[in-house]
Amino acid sequence: MLVLAACGGGGGGGDDTPPDGTPSSWQLVGEHRPSSLLGVWAADDNNVWIVGGREAIGKGPTVLHFDGTAWTKLDTGLTNVDLWNVFGFGDTVFLGGSNGTILRYTASTNVFEPIATPSPDIVFGLWGSSPDDVWAVGGQLAGSPFVWRYQGTQFDVVPGVPTELTTGAVWKVTGRSATDVWMSASQGLVLHWNGSTLSNQTIGGPEDALFSIGCSQSRCVAAGTNVTNGVLYQDDGAGFTSRVPTQDGPVWRGVTPVGENLYVVGQFGAVIHYDGTNWVSDPPGVTSETFHATWATATSVLAVGGMFDRTPTIEGVLVYNGPRQLPALP
Repeated sequence: MLVLAACGGGGGGGDDTPPDGTPSSWQLVGEHRPSSLLGVWAADDNNVWIVGGREAIGKGPTVLHFDGTAWTKLDTGLTNVDLWNVFGFGDTVFLGGSNGTILRYTASTNVFEPIATPSPDIVFGLWGSSPDDVWAVGGQLAGSPFVWRYQGTQFDVVPGVPTELTTGAVWKVTGRSATDVWMSASQGLVLHWNGSTLSNQTIGGPEDALFSIGCSQSRCVAAGTNVTNGVLYQDDGAGFTSRVPTQDGPVWRGVTPVGENLYVVGQFGAVIHYDGTNWVSDPPGVTSETFHATWATATSVLAVGGMFDRTPTIEGVLVYNGPRQLPALP
């Protein structure tokens, strides 16, 4: 059963109490940013990264870092690039986006280093098992889906992307280990790397764009849209099954990529959370913008978004649910 009451999210007013009756602690950390905020990753609550679109034609992408006390806005040295995803390992962080861009940032050098990639297609997803084993996925709207892998030098093409995936993209990637990597794609497809080969399975209809995927140790969740409604598929070890019985739910855009604290976010500020049995609504009630991505630690959740289905992206937003009061974005 999926509970979607009030999932449309709302403006700043109104009752945002979750279904279990406890008061919501969602905070609006930033809104009306010049570009959408598109990706979020956190090593812990004192090391948080946010990336987003270019702030204007001729300007660079949004990169923000929180060190536990304050936000810092960082300059990558790039212009006219949108950054769609970020993933890291402590003080080593990978950022990916348009024009085939992948950057590696190391705190000890405070430098954004470009890494060679096979093509100028858009990098939509990043995940890795270590700083020397990182996966990147993406494509273009015209249709050039790809899977790349970095093993210390450059990103190389991984063969095995299904030939039927002629449009859309491989949208996101996550994993449990170097030999258990999962990817979500257009046309209802999910891809899996077992350490030697890339296989695929169809879990949805050909109209399904599975924009995001997340895996805990016990389950994987892929979510997106079938053009008109949101779709969500869950695998608890026996295969993916649909968990969205309603016909009018919001389009889903982001899933917490890793960990046991599973959230899905999407259209109109919608947020749902897996309580161990059901997916229940947890609307922040502080924005009606569409969320693009989310990240969760054991104690906190962040969600980012804006108006990103346009060029340039605009109206960036960040919300947070956790035990502290985060400072406003710079």
